[in-house]
Amino acid sequence: MGRAFRLLGVLFVLLLLVGGALLYRTLNAAGYFRAVTSSFAGTCQAIPGVVGAEDMELDRKSGALYISSQDRRSHDGKPLAQGDIFFAHLDRPEEAPQSLTALMSMTLHPHGISLFTDANGKKTLAVVNHPERSAAERGSSEIMLFDVVEAPGKTPQLSLRRRVTDPLIHDANDVTLVGHDSFYVTNDHGSETDFGKQLETWLLLPRANVVFFDGNAAKVAATGLNYANGINRSADFATIYVAESTGRTLDIFHRDMTSNMLSPVRSLFLNAGPDNIDVDGDGSLWIAAHPKMLDFLAHAKDAKNLSPTEVLKVDPAAEDGAIRTIYANTGGEISGGSTAVSDGKRLAVGAVFEPKYLNCTLGR
Repeated sequence: MGRAFRLLGVLFVLLLLVGGALLYRTLNAAGYFRAVTSSFAGTCQAIPGVVGAEDMELDRKSGALYISSQDRRSHDGKPLAQGDIFFAHLDRPEEAPQSLTALMSMTLHPHGISLFTDANGKKTLAVVNHPERSAAERGSSEIMLFDVVEAPGKTPQLSLRRRVTDPLIHDANDVTLVGHDSFYVTNDHGSETDFGKQLETWLLLPRANVVFFDGNAAKVAATGLNYANGINRSADFATIYVAESTGRTLDIFHRDMTSNMLSPVRSLFLNAGPDNIDVDGDGSLWIAAHPKMLDFLAHAKDAKNLSPTEVLKVDPAAEDGAIRTIYANTGGEISGGSTAVSDGKRLAVGAVFEPKYLNCTLGR
């Protein structure tokens, strides 16, 4: 009997050690032990009227800003309110953003977006959409492809050209176009059930992936990711960047231009949960990140709970990534920042839940 009790005692201690190690690993990955202080060399102006500006795309030739908007606090157990795609100018913060989709008769709950412009100036806007569904249903994601119709002196118009659905595109978070009908998309989870997704998140199980769609069929291009979130591409389309939120890393992949498969080049540790990625004119990456992800979860439940925001600038060509913190705020100015785009003079920062976004001048 005494031997059995000793054995049970050893097993209990082992369980405590394993449980403690797992708890520390999760808390550390969530930024629980990090301190965040506000810092920014420039000044920011809040732009109201756009709720839940989760992602943004900047047309660097015209300065046009396309914004994915969804009021995620509106449902309170009911179906989500209709989302929207807004249009603004980065260098004209005094002009109110304009809706491009308000008059469209379709269900729109947008997430990540991507803009593609070909050599002739033809433009496509891709939008991750989550149609109405039951909470337990998988296969809830589609990619909507809009033609961007422009006329001098007028607000661009969006014309829905195509909806792309595929069993491999099931928990889509963000998309990056490499052609008018071809793109890469992140699935932030790989599990089919809500319980499985919770295990992925809390135990840091790398089951997320990246899927490529060539215009006709989809295939998995990269696997083994922890909450694959934002995705973008280099100007020559030969490099794909992926944000692993719970992994706190930026992944750099080489794209095989023939097979479209992705091969890992390296990963950069960011010490924050990266969200969306913007690639500026000189190839630098602007990444909005959540330094304290447990605070973000609390903010998702109640707007009164503030969640810090960081904007990182990364030089992917530098040996160490040359990671710089451009903007940091404890949450009073903007909470839960998820996207940041810059033209080198101005910086726009959007957030998952806030009823505004920021238009900032960069300090020198």
